[in-house]
Amino acid sequence: MNQLIFIAILFHAAVSLVAHPGSGIVVDARGRVFFTAGPMIVMIETNGVARTIVHDQKNEKFYQLHHIQRAPDGGLLTASDMGNGIWRFTAEGKLTRFYPPPNEDRALSVGSGGDPFAVDGAGNVYAVNSVQDRFTQIFKVTPEGRISMLAGGDWGFADGKGTEAKFGYLHGGSMLAAPDGALLLTDDFARVRRVASDGTVITIAGGRERGHADGQGNTAHFDGASGLAFDAQGNVLVVEQSGRIRKISSAGVVTTLAGSGRKGGNDGPLLEATFDEPTGIAVAPNGDWFVLESHGPRVRRISNGRVTTIHQGLP
Repeated sequence: MNQLIFIAILFHAAVSLVAHPGSGIVVDARGRVFFTAGPMIVMIETNGVARTIVHDQKNEKFYQLHHIQRAPDGGLLTASDMGNGIWRFTAEGKLTRFYPPPNEDRALSVGSGGDPFAVDGAGNVYAVNSVQDRFTQIFKVTPEGRISMLAGGDWGFADGKGTEAKFGYLHGGSMLAAPDGALLLTDDFARVRRVASDGTVITIAGGRERGHADGQGNTAHFDGASGLAFDAQGNVLVVEQSGRIRKISSAGVVTTLAGSGRKGGNDGPLLEATFDEPTGIAVAPNGDWFVLESHGPRVRRISNGRVTTIHQGLP
């Protein structure tokens, strides 16, 4: 085989495991960790043993997986990057279609190319419709299949209601359904926005510029805001690809909880530990946090004031 062709094949195989990372990590009620790794979903048992439970080797259902969400009944969901649906999966690796429902076709594409998606407690699905530098919209689909435009319009940055609101680059970020029916999302890797059920959009933290600064609301700055999660107290946890974990309190105050901001894989005390482009975060029933670094992949646990690596590589 031609050496250049062989190298290209190896490169493509490697990229398929790490490219286009997303916020694909979740912890179930039993404390098991699930994370995406290219075309696979890996489960880490509570005893630390990891195994691949989903692998679409023929790319029939998806090419790469990027996000994992919880279903209204506590089950686990992931979206096809082909945009053709959301899949429910089990710890045994069984895949069934969640959206569109079996034997139904619906016009709205969800998860295209790794776009974020969310599902709220009532079973409503939220998806992105966007053309870079032109427009960004967020659509809502009810369980009965009714599709409505929730918020968004021209590309940009503006709070407001419905089409008055403007969003930037949502691809590569994440969405999170809040218990009150609102939707949280990261925007342009620089801010966290809240979309109320009536389509009213406000920016709860961050601004136009990327950077690192703690503070209130738009005085705070994020550098690569990506994954989102709620902690046990209802605070919003934000993962930054620059290597930090931030917290947004209910009052909109942003503080840095973990990560020195330097790139690396050093375990240790919260603010001394280093992360390598983390993209996702999940909170376990016991309050521990789990952070996904897609390049590797590597999973870190934050517990009792320390960061510890619990898994690296593919099983």
